Amino acid sequence: MSGRWRRIGFLAVAALVGGVGHGFAQPPKETPADREQIEAALKLTQAAAAEYEIQVAGEDKPLNLRRDPILRWSNPTVGVLHGNVFLWTRGDQPLVVASLHKWFSPFTHMTHEFQSLSEEPISAKFHGEPVWKTNEPGLRFVDLPKAPAPAVTEAQRFFQAKELAKDFTTTMKEKSGTLVELRLLTQPVYRYAAPKKGIHSGSLFAFVQGTDPELFLLIDARGENAATARWKYAVTRMTNVDLWLHHRKEEVWAAKYLTIRVVNDHRQPYTRFNFDEIPEFLKGETAKSKK
Repeated sequence: MSGRWRRIGFLAVAALVGGVGHGFAQPPKETPADREQIEAALKLTQAAAAEYEIQVAGEDKPLNLRRDPILRWSNPTVGVLHGNVFLWTRGDQPLVVASLHKWFSPFTHMTHEFQSLSEEPISAKFHGEPVWKTNEPGLRFVDLPKAPAPAVTEAQRFFQAKELAKDFTTTMKEKSGTLVELRLLTQPVYRYAAPKKGIHSGSLFAFVQGTDPELFLLIDARGENAATARWKYAVTRMTNVDLWLHHRKEEVWAAKYLTIRVVNDHRQPYTRFNFDEIPEFLKGETAKSKK
């Protein structure tokens, strides 16, 4: 990746619900002045996402990009920027999540932020060039303590997953040192199932600061068959700062601060890329972005 594509990142999201195998994006609140930029950012980020080819270690077939974003977001508290969150999946199972966004003011760069959701290492190319290769899983599923057996129907399991998510709380340490409690979006941003992989029901939840997701929680009903399935969960960061996750007030997971150097070596499950200039092969999507 060329020098001008130095790496930094920022993410903010406004989220709503997903159906099994689908994410349903809700556009951020718009004014007439925003609408053109929102549409320009959507076209640009969709085109950029399509330039990534991501593979799980040991597999020949690349993951499938879901072209429609599961989340569409803006963050007027920090400036004028608009972006979209995309998933790469195997079947319906989410294995990589990324937020791609474009600044309009006070900055003009574009940022791509990634997190592996795979239990195996992954590698990625951008426009044919290798840019990201992990040596470790992006997450690890563990038993969810004191959880009931998964219900018989999908509708009942969906309700169970939402109730189980409420038992978790998350704290984040900002760069200033301030500790903040993150808010759980009550609806999952994506739902999925992969019975052949032993996943009979899955939900992807986001914990946010304002509307900015900083942590993803996956709650799955897993087992050899539906009758023997048990609830399991996994956690991933979506920021480089310190995070703590509690289940019924007991700490069950923590992620330490990642330096910019570590984030930028593109060997970690969490990484990000900044583009000071829009690559030539994407400039056909940026005419409106420059207005």
